[in-house]
Amino acid sequence: MVKVGFIGLGLMGKPMARNILKKGFSLAVYNRSRAPVEELASMGAAPCSSPAEVAQRSEVLITMLPDEPQVAEVLTGVFEGMRSGLVLVDMSTVSPMFSRQMAAAARSRGGDMLDAPVSGSTMAAEQGNLTIMVGGSRKTFEETLPVLQAMGKNIFYMGESGAGSFAKLCNQIAVAVNLLGVCEMLLLASKAGLNLSQVVEVVSTGAGGSWQLANLGPRMISRDFNPGFKVKHLRKDLRIIREISEKLGLPLQAVALVSELIKALDEKGHGEEGTQALIKLVETLASHQISNA
Repeated sequence: MVKVGFIGLGLMGKPMARNILKKGFSLAVYNRSRAPVEELASMGAAPCSSPAEVAQRSEVLITMLPDEPQVAEVLTGVFEGMRSGLVLVDMSTVSPMFSRQMAAAARSRGGDMLDAPVSGSTMAAEQGNLTIMVGGSRKTFEETLPVLQAMGKNIFYMGESGAGSFAKLCNQIAVAVNLLGVCEMLLLASKAGLNLSQVVEVVSTGAGGSWQLANLGPRMISRDFNPGFKVKHLRKDLRIIREISEKLGLPLQAVALVSELIKALDEKGHGEEGTQALIKLVETLASHQISNA
């Protein structure tokens, strides 16, 4: 069985690592905060004191981190302990250009790297039902597939290095724009005096149905803003999308609008809340708080 390493045991990373253990892989783990390391160690994982140590213990090493600076910092340590043949799998949401740079650095050290960001909630991470979009060598992808299957149900090879990261950015455009649509739909329904839960049920059965509506609509109605995906992380993703769209000369008007709204929401102190908290800003702008009729 392949020796797996995992760095980044946050909301998504910890359940993903737990599923790797459940599938019988040996697992070495590292995280800045020690509590999740100790939790996984109690389940059989090997706790490590540095990224370099994880690299030394692993044949496949997964990173699941918030942003490019953290990935770059961790990979600097990984490269120190890297042996020839090590496969790095970065499952963070980062720029495709950054993914390509890190893959080139890994190859220059005798290893390889896949960019494999995920789509799905913390519940999907816990259940092992994530969607995983992979860029890099097809051969490396096929060799690493059993590890990816421990974490995801829908796994797609998208192309060479950076293709997985590009696919994730496409996903985030649909997520963010749809999120705003759900907020505005509930705002109109509330103003019209409709029962919001019924509206969510009705619209979900037709062409307007979506994951955002079915999962986050009820949370907006019940004022449940616990994070499955944090506002501050969506802000980061939208920043990357806008930077890429500028380089490609693409006028993404809806992305620009949602990006500014999410940024404002983060600046108002809601960065640690779930993205469904966007309803708060929409309500403020409309001077109307949604309520079930």
